[in-house]
Amino acid sequence: MTVTAAANDVTMVEPPFDARWLDVANHPFASLFSSSPWIEAVAQSFGLNIAAVAWLDHGRIAAALPFCHVTDFRGQRVICLPFSDYCDPLVDDAQIWRQVVAPLFDFGAPVRLRCLRNTLPVEDACFDVVGEAIWHGIDLARSEDELWAGLAGSARQNVRKALRHGVVVRASRRIEDVHLFHRMHCHVRKTKYRLLAQPRAFFDNLHAAFACDNRLLVLLAEIDGDPIAGILFIEWGDTLYYKFNASFERHLRPNDLLVWEGMRFGRQRGLLRFDFGLSDAAQPGLVRYKRKFASEQRPIWLLEWRPQGYANPSGEIAGRTLQRVTRLLTDPTVPDEVTRAAGDDLYRFFC
Repeated sequence: MTVTAAANDVTMVEPPFDARWLDVANHPFASLFSSSPWIEAVAQSFGLNIAAVAWLDHGRIAAALPFCHVTDFRGQRVICLPFSDYCDPLVDDAQIWRQVVAPLFDFGAPVRLRCLRNTLPVEDACFDVVGEAIWHGIDLARSEDELWAGLAGSARQNVRKALRHGVVVRASRRIEDVHLFHRMHCHVRKTKYRLLAQPRAFFDNLHAAFACDNRLLVLLAEIDGDPIAGILFIEWGDTLYYKFNASFERHLRPNDLLVWEGMRFGRQRGLLRFDFGLSDAAQPGLVRYKRKFASEQRPIWLLEWRPQGYANPSGEIAGRTLQRVTRLLTDPTVPDEVTRAAGDDLYRFFC
């Protein structure tokens, strides 16, 4: 049934603190990234104020668009939603979409979206497609034998190799193992990608938000008790989200074993989908890796609206300076502790 929208049905809400946000928890476009625990963890970790434009139907939130208005030395921008793989607007009516997005234009700053399933913003002439990432997923509603048979031959071979060489997978929800994983994650981000890592406070807040009801899990691949790789998963709804990965050792293929064990875990929990998240189209190796396991692939649309005549030369200079500083702070001669501290202080400016 199509609902007729009226302008006075639109209001602002704060998802982490408004009990009505549960009204859209089961929206067809809802995901981990539109959930109250995720939004609260992001807001607390990066000092951001996250709100949502909501369309009310008899007092209930029937449609919504979560966003964050960011103002820092890079200028102003409206992000839907910071530090999230994607965040589809929770709107499935074109007329209502136009009403919930309109207040964001009033900030007079670029508005940026990442959409996976919702095509309304993609079809909106106000927005330009400025990039495309790739999403992969795995259908877990199959028997374990069917899941195994669905893997690429190289993935099955790598799982067997890891097991043959004594790689053991340990599952944990303990904060100490989250910290262990974070140290691995920071080291890999620095040495492999020359990037700063998310602050440890973000991992602490994710643990506080999701581990209390067993929705956060770290799988660690170990040899003789020494960790060589790990994956941090978050469970939300009917989906297991592959959020962060780190690996010290590639020859024994521990990552393939970890993904397989994650698939088995998700199925045992009665989940229906394994969400591999965002892959940059400029990382063909990562895309090939995920394709070994995935049963589904689709684009994540990167969209932007800019005010007419908008220019931000000082913000562009600041962005380039931030990139140069990142290269300096991830130099191999810089101690890992210094690089981690830099991530704690600077990562928020990458949103």
